[in-house]
Amino acid sequence: MNEYSATKQLARANRAFYEAFEALDLDAMAAVWATDAVVRCVHPGASMLHGRERVLASWRDIFQATDAIRFELVDLEMELHGELACVHLVERITTTAEGAEQVGEAVATNLFARQDGAWRLLLHHASPLARRLE
Repeated sequence: MNEYSATKQLARANRAFYEAFEALDLDAMAAVWATDAVVRCVHPGASMLHGRERVLASWRDIFQATDAIRFELVDLEMELHGELACVHLVERITTTAEGAEQVGEAVATNLFARQDGAWRLLLHHASPLARRLE
């Protein structure tokens, strides 16, 4: 596969992650993650979760506590490294829970590995962005 095709597939996989998040769809979220136990996730302000079951349980909990969430993805950079790829970005997040809307930003890194010809998420790490350093 050439780099252009791999980059397009990576962009689609990254978007599928955020579409599953916005849809609050646990099945769609599970589909974007790698199927082995090496997956990791760090939600903003939380400690690292290890293993697919714990990671998916965290998404279930987030989805149950969230009425709506929307992302604007900015400053997106993609890097291909053979069978691994990184997506670095800023998430502009609007959430609604219990009728209250909140807006914030997080800086995120999504690490993907190619499994069975498709990009699958190995790591999502998001940290609150209080201010930007130039």
